[in-house]
Amino acid sequence: MKANRRFAIKAGLALAAAAFGMTGAPSHAKEEAASAYPSKQVTFLVPYAAGGPTDLIARQLAFGLGKLWGQPVVVENRTGASGIVALTALARAPSDGYTLGIMVSPVTAIAPLTQPNFRYDVTQDFTAVSDLVDYALVLLAGPQTKAANLKELVEFAKQNPTAVTYGSSGLGGTNHLAGELFSRSANAPMLHVPYKGNAPALNDVMAGQVSFVFAQTDAAIGLAKSDKVRALGITSKERNAMLPTVPTMEESGFKGVDVGGWTGVMGPAKLPPAVLKRLEAGIAEVKKTPEFKEKMESLGFVITGTSSTDFTRRVRAERDFWKAKITEANIQLQ
Repeated sequence: MKANRRFAIKAGLALAAAAFGMTGAPSHAKEEAASAYPSKQVTFLVPYAAGGPTDLIARQLAFGLGKLWGQPVVVENRTGASGIVALTALARAPSDGYTLGIMVSPVTAIAPLTQPNFRYDVTQDFTAVSDLVDYALVLLAGPQTKAANLKELVEFAKQNPTAVTYGSSGLGGTNHLAGELFSRSANAPMLHVPYKGNAPALNDVMAGQVSFVFAQTDAAIGLAKSDKVRALGITSKERNAMLPTVPTMEESGFKGVDVGGWTGVMGPAKLPPAVLKRLEAGIAEVKKTPEFKEKMESLGFVITGTSSTDFTRRVRAERDFWKAKITEANIQLQ
C-alpha cells in the first residue's frame, strides 16, 4: 500500500515537472536542433516580384548558401502592400531560422512612416541577421530634357516653373523622397508624378512624358548606355564603379540628396543564438565568393558586411533618418 502511494507521488511529481518545463528536455531538444542548423530546406521570403533586383540578390545568396550548407535554399515571392505581405508572413514564421526574409530599407524604414496599417516595430518584432548590399539612385533624364547636367536642369526648372516633372514608383517611394529632397536642395519647382511601380515611370521618362526619374543602379546602368536617357547624377557619397563618369549629387552642388538603401537578411524575433551565428558565418562566406561579388558589382551594388548587432542599429538609424528627412522637408505623403 505504502509502495503504491510512493509510486503515485513520484509519478505526480514527474508529471508536474514536465508540465512546468522542469525536466530540461524541450529546451535541450531546441538547443540540439539549433546546433544542427540547417538540417532541412530554408526559405527566403522576398517582398517583390521575381526578376527584380531584390529577387536577384535573394537567388544569388540562396545559390551560395545551398552549396555551402548542402541543403536546399529556395526563394518565395510574397508581393503586396509595399512589402507588408512578406513582412507579416515572416513575423508569423517559427523562430527556427528556416523561414527568413530578404528585406530592403523602404520596407523597414519608410513603410512604417507611410503605411497606416503597418503595425510592427522592426527592431523588436524581427531579428536583423546581416546586411548584404547598398544601392544608390541615379537621376535619369529623358530625351525631351535638354539639360546636359544637373545645374542646367535646375536652371531650366527655375525659368520654367511648371515644366520639370519627375516620376516615381509611388507616393512615399524612395525615388519620390529623393526627388523631393533634390527639389528642395536646388530650391527649384519640380512636379511629382507617381506611378504604380518603377517600370511605367521609366517608360514615360524614355518616351519624354516626364523629365526625369531616380532609378536604382541595376536599372540605370543598362539604360545609361542607350540613347534613351542620360544619367546626370547619383545619390551615393562616392561615384559608382559601373558609372564612373556620373557625378554625385553633392559634386554637382546639391547637398542632402545622398540617399539610397540597403538589402539585408531578417528573421522572426528571437532567433536562437546558435542559428544566428550559423547564418552570420554562412552569409559572410557567400559574400566573399567570386560569383556573388561579380553579380552584385555588375548591378552597381556595393557589398556590405556587419554583425547582427550592427545591422540592428542600422535598421533603427535608417528609420530615424527618413523620419527626420520627411519632417524637415515637410514632405506630404497623403
